[in-house]
Amino acid sequence: MRTMQLLKQCLIITIAITVCATSFLPVAEARIEAVKGKKYKLTKRHGPWMIMVAGLSDIPESRRSKGLSAQEAADEMVYELRKRGIPAYTFSQESVIQRFNTLDRLGREERRSYAAQRAMISVIAGNYPDSEDEVAQKTLQFIKHFKPEVITENGVYKQTPGQPGPLSGAFLTINPLLSPQEVAKRKQDPLIAKLNSGVEYSLLNNKGKFSLVVASFYGNSVTETATSRFANASESETVSNSLDKAAQNAWLLTKALREAKKHGFPAGNATDIDAYVLHEKYRSIVTVGSFDSPQDPRIEAYAKLFGSKMRPHPETGVEAMTSEYFIIPGASAGDPPLASWVFDPKPNLMQVPRAK
Repeated sequence: MRTMQLLKQCLIITIAITVCATSFLPVAEARIEAVKGKKYKLTKRHGPWMIMVAGLSDIPESRRSKGLSAQEAADEMVYELRKRGIPAYTFSQESVIQRFNTLDRLGREERRSYAAQRAMISVIAGNYPDSEDEVAQKTLQFIKHFKPEVITENGVYKQTPGQPGPLSGAFLTINPLLSPQEVAKRKQDPLIAKLNSGVEYSLLNNKGKFSLVVASFYGNSVTETATSRFANASESETVSNSLDKAAQNAWLLTKALREAKKHGFPAGNATDIDAYVLHEKYRSIVTVGSFDSPQDPRIEAYAKLFGSKMRPHPETGVEAMTSEYFIIPGASAGDPPLASWVFDPKPNLMQVPRAK
């Protein structure tokens, strides 16, 4: 059983329960929800590659005293990780007892049983395309040195040469809910390839490893049209024709950014911007830049340019956080703008997808 074999590699920690720990790391700032007490359960949508952070199992009632249950500790650890920008989840596995016939020392037949899989609550985090992913590797190193309060304040941990930190045994693995075939299919991502086939300025043609998301356009209806790029994109689901409007807006903004200098953007230092568009199942996004590393200094400059800023309200004069925008003015003074777009309040760094 693949799940059992993966969990056996975890290390054991006492935290009013038996805790085996492995952990993760926050990457470029992401909008990760973190609500204390909320359950974040692992599904097939996550991954395919993830980090095994911890495996927790309740101790026998005869040895149990006050403290957290395995589920409570797992939920708390997930919350701590999410507060740090790491998408974390819990995964439960039941005990599996297998029985077999054997002979005792006197040659008599007897029936024995053993625990082929022990009940455990695992904490798993991250969503990475493969095990060599740069973000995954950096997150893994962060987690190996991370000391969650649920362990340091509620548990007992003894440092050893082989286990310098409570989560230093963290390791990369595939989502235990996915089969190898599903992982291979996810990696190829045929839907993304289909939605972006022949698209000018496609992010799939970006030669870098990372790009900065500066604008997102979402569909909101369930009406399908015969001319839709998204019609029949998935055989099993109806796709919104409003996605076509989102896709068109995203592509027009991408084109405008690539010609930004003639439109006077950005103000005071107009210049053409290396922009890309990507159509996904429920949205289209616009990204800027082509970077080989999350530490590229251009990322910070772009994030500052496109991110929201404190500006005085035109009527009250009170300063408020306002999203950045891009307007193409009308042909003459007084004419309505030819086009306008509002950027995401907080740009996010993403990996450039590779559709095969």
